[in-house]
Amino acid sequence: MIDENGGGDANLANAWEEIRRLRLEAYVADLDAHGYTAIPPEIACPDGLAERLLEAALNVGERRNGVRPDLAGGTTHAGFKGRFASFSGADGDSPIGDLMQSILFEDRVFEEALMNPVLLAMATYLCGYGVVLSSMGCFMKGPNVSTFTLHTDTPLPAPLPPQALVCNLTYVLTDFNRENGSTAFVPGSHKWCRSPVGQEGVVGEGGNPAAVPVECKAGSLLVWHGNTWHGAFNRTAPGLRVSLPVYMARPYIRTQEGLVGKIPQEMLDRNSPRFAILTQQGIMYGYESQEDSFARAERAAKYIAAYSKSGVGPLAQQGLYS
Repeated sequence: MIDENGGGDANLANAWEEIRRLRLEAYVADLDAHGYTAIPPEIACPDGLAERLLEAALNVGERRNGVRPDLAGGTTHAGFKGRFASFSGADGDSPIGDLMQSILFEDRVFEEALMNPVLLAMATYLCGYGVVLSSMGCFMKGPNVSTFTLHTDTPLPAPLPPQALVCNLTYVLTDFNRENGSTAFVPGSHKWCRSPVGQEGVVGEGGNPAAVPVECKAGSLLVWHGNTWHGAFNRTAPGLRVSLPVYMARPYIRTQEGLVGKIPQEMLDRNSPRFAILTQQGIMYGYESQEDSFARAERAAKYIAAYSKSGVGPLAQQGLYS
C-alpha cells in the first residue's frame, strides 16, 4: 500500500522497520485480512495517554455544551439529537451522538495523540509517509435508539481503488462492546472496493447479518482501511461511549479540515518536522490568488525540506504535496 505514495522499496522498508519495532506485525496482518484491527491499550496508549485524552475530551464537551458530560450515567447525552439526528430520520436521535469537531487546538494532549508513534506507523502503512490529518474530533454517545448506517470513508464513487486513500485511527476512550454502542464492521469488506447498497447498509435488527460489533478496552486504538464498511450499534447501557477519531488522508485527497497556514508557529516549533507535514503545511494547492500561491509554495518547500532532512521516511515524489 505504501509504495503508491512514492519512495518504493525504501519507504516500505522504513515502514516495516517501525512496525516491527513497535510490535505491530499481528495487527497489520489483522488489518489486511479484515479491514480493521484493535491495538490494545498497553501498546497503543503508553504513559497514560488514553486517560489524559479522556479528561481533555470531557473538558471540551463541558466548554462547548456548558455542562460536564455525565460519563457514568450518560444523562447529558441520552437520546441526544443535535444536527446529526437527521441521519436516522425526522423523529430519531443522533446515531453518532454528539460530534465535537476540530479539537486539535483545544489541548496539547491532542498534538500528542497525533504524534503517537503507533498511530503514525499504522497510518503510514496505509497511506504513506506523506499522510496528512484530514480531521480530528470527538464522539460522545449516550443511551440511544438509532444505529448508524454502514458506509465507507473513501470519498469516491465505486469502484474504489484497492489501496487506502484515507484511513481512520480512533482512540477508544471507554470500553467498546455491543451494549455500549460500539462501531460495527463487516470483516473483509475493504476488498470489495465499493460502498454498501440498500439493505446492505442497515445495522441491527433486520440489517446486514455480516455486521459485527467490535469489542475492545478503553485505551485501544481502532484502525481501519478507508474502504471498510462500518457504522455503529445503538447504546443500550448507561454511560457514555467516548472516542477520538483521527481521520487521515493521502495528501492529494481533499481534507475535512483546512489547516494550511492555520497552525500557530509555537505549535510547529514544539513538535518534530513531521507534525508540519501531518497538519497540511506541505500542501500547495487550494490557493486563493497568485500571491497566495507563492506563499503556499514557499511554506510547503520549507516544511517538506525539513521533513526530508529529519530522516523519518524518504519523500521521493515531492509533487504529491501539491
